[in-house]
Amino acid sequence: MKAKIADSALKKFVLKLAVAGLLLALIFRSVDSRSTAAAIAAASPLHLLTALFLQTACNAVAALRWRLIMARLGFQQPTLFYLQSFFKGVFFNQGLPTSIGGDGIRILDCIRQGNSAEDAFFGVFIDRVVGLTGLLLLNMTALLLSHHLLPPRVEYPLLLISAALTAGLILLFLLRKFSFFAAGKYLGFLGRLSERYFQIYSSLSSISLQLSLSIFVHLLAMGTFFMIGRAVGLHYAFYIYLVLVPPVILLTILPISLAGWGVREGAMVGFFLLIGADKESVLALSLLYGLIMLASSLPGLAVYLTEKQQPTADER
Repeated sequence: MKAKIADSALKKFVLKLAVAGLLLALIFRSVDSRSTAAAIAAASPLHLLTALFLQTACNAVAALRWRLIMARLGFQQPTLFYLQSFFKGVFFNQGLPTSIGGDGIRILDCIRQGNSAEDAFFGVFIDRVVGLTGLLLLNMTALLLSHHLLPPRVEYPLLLISAALTAGLILLFLLRKFSFFAAGKYLGFLGRLSERYFQIYSSLSSISLQLSLSIFVHLLAMGTFFMIGRAVGLHYAFYIYLVLVPPVILLTILPISLAGWGVREGAMVGFFLLIGADKESVLALSLLYGLIMLASSLPGLAVYLTEKQQPTADER
């Protein structure tokens, strides 16, 4: 059974790697690769180090937000547990050939602490939901405040998609009110998810704190892009990144390539071309962001290796 799971994970890894490679090859055919390489080589080390700090802080704040969510569900693990598990999950999300991603790692970590598997899943899922909500709210606000930046054929669909996703997240909050979500294998599962959702956000203070943290997490992430942009010579105002980058992040959620490579680069170049940006510099920005993401996840690798060296209960 384990061999089949490992074989399936390897096949998915190879397929995603192939998709990422193909997309990157197509992108590099449309740009001057020498100019991109030159932009990367000339990137300001100070700006890149600042970007790494911001991305690492982004991961840490997101871990603390997750801790608050799990505490509302009755989980009692210390803050260090959530920081270690979250960074480990970020590391596994960077394209490792495993059968589970970073969210799966976090769920398993919670289960190993003796917690309910279903509630562990709900906590991680709701953490993803509130993170997505913060991103959508940030992007919609930026779009509305700078509605002349993008052509209407792009701006209006982005606003519509963001509004539809936000409405879906609100609907999840209300599912518990419908009786047919109280029973059955799948509908009952959605009903219990909605109940946990309400349990976490049943007060205005809880909602306000979680949304504030989510928006802060994404502001840190946008700061990462902003600093890398400065490093490669893209001197755009911060609000430009608030408008253009969130749709790129949404696209990289699609599990079609390795850690979003290729998808992110194509989307970044496409969106920044709408404002006349130099595509070689934008490609350099996207590639460097991928490397910064990998570097910021290395504490997770350290945690994973430390845990591997510790003896199991059977070995003790």
